[in-house]
Amino acid sequence: MTPDRTPLTLAAALYYSRLAIPLALLLAWLGWLGYLAATKTHPIVVSRSQVMASTHFVLATVGLDPEGKPNKQVTVVQDLRPLGEPIPAGATITVQNIKDARIAGGPDGFKDPGPYLLPMTAISPGVFLLTPPPVDPKADGAGRSRPWAYVWSAAGVQEQFDALVPKRPPG
Repeated sequence: MTPDRTPLTLAAALYYSRLAIPLALLLAWLGWLGYLAATKTHPIVVSRSQVMASTHFVLATVGLDPEGKPNKQVTVVQDLRPLGEPIPAGATITVQNIKDARIAGGPDGFKDPGPYLLPMTAISPGVFLLTPPPVDPKADGAGRSRPWAYVWSAAGVQEQFDALVPKRPPG
């Protein structure tokens, strides 16, 4: 006895296409997502929690010491949202924990020429800390995470900052 080799009927072809068409669409969608993941750059996101915990927002240039690490002394380019008396442009301030900072939007270690957005908290006159993101109360683990500094010219940083921190009235 030989198997029946009759051609598929229209009903059978429609039956099998109900599986083939969605499968082809699923594979095309997964291929598109894989392409986007492989070729698109990682976006820079300004930390909302870090910005909300900060008291000062300064654009500054950061120099490097002979070891290639950032100097604690930074030069202010602009005080973006002063609460009181603004820090004058060209002033030198001390940022105690700048060596711990991670850089968003540029190479690590402040190798980009800048300026950098530094969300800071004042310790004393002329002395600041880069504000680390607040600790998640549900997280296990000790201590705070490392603070972020942002390359001001990186795509999206200025727009995100303007959306997160409204302009303050003068005076």
